[in-house]
Amino acid sequence: MARKTAAPRRREQRRHLPLTDLIAFRLIHLADVISRAASAAYEKQHGINNSELRALIVLREQQPLSVGELSRRGRIDKAWVSRSLGHLGERGLVVRTPHPTDNRMVLISLTPAGVAMIERLAPIAWERQKRLLSGLSQQDVVSVIEILERNADDMLRKP
Repeated sequence: MARKTAAPRRREQRRHLPLTDLIAFRLIHLADVISRAASAAYEKQHGINNSELRALIVLREQQPLSVGELSRRGRIDKAWVSRSLGHLGERGLVVRTPHPTDNRMVLISLTPAGVAMIERLAPIAWERQKRLLSGLSQQDVVSVIEILERNADDMLRKP
């Protein structure tokens, strides 16, 4: 008789679990905590906020880029990109040049000072990642990321 009531009880327990236990909620929360901690570290030591850092990272990998492309690749709101580029430009870390075929667009590139800044920040970023992932093997990290990316992509295709 106990077996007949166990399944409904488990379903009832699942129904009452807090939604804050959902992995999506927890990942968003973790991303926010990591972002705030990074922002505090980079702004305090280098005067760079997260959007500016992401712009520098994207430009380090490929440049020049249009504002729209930088926004897309960095997953940064276009308005934030514009603000960030203003600040980075004032500091001499990026330069804007006219697009060769479209007068409405500009291309963004790192200056030598921008390259130097990202080179100073890279070891700090790698050390922060090492601290965040301590206790996990490299293979564990790769596996979890690959599984989450694959499943997230599948969820986009089949909502």
